Amino acid sequence: METTTQPQTIWELFENPPKFTEETSALAEWSLNYDIKTGTPFQIFLDLIGYSSEHFGTKLFGGDLSKVLGFMELDYLGDALKEYAEHPYAVGQFLAMMFDLEANEGNK
Repeated sequence: METTTQPQTIWELFENPPKFTEETSALAEWSLNYDIKTGTPFQIFLDLIGYSSEHFGTKLFGGDLSKVLGFMELDYLGDALKEYAEHPYAVGQFLAMMFDLEANEGNK
């Protein structure tokens, strides 16, 4: 019987994402290269799937798409959107775990 342990940090989650969330994890990690004030590809993803409005009450991205989305970012975004379309529950669970870990790391 395989046992899984809960990741203790967001970095552990990114290194070993749950099944069917690898592309979403890759987009989230890649988006760490951006200034959150300018906007990130991950914010665009959260807006497109409705997560930001549902969980934060507002859209997260309000910037210029052309300053954030190059060919690599579009590739990551497209893969994450396909993954969400095929496994919305798994991606939703991943996002909840990621934001919980992020909140807990801020409290340490």
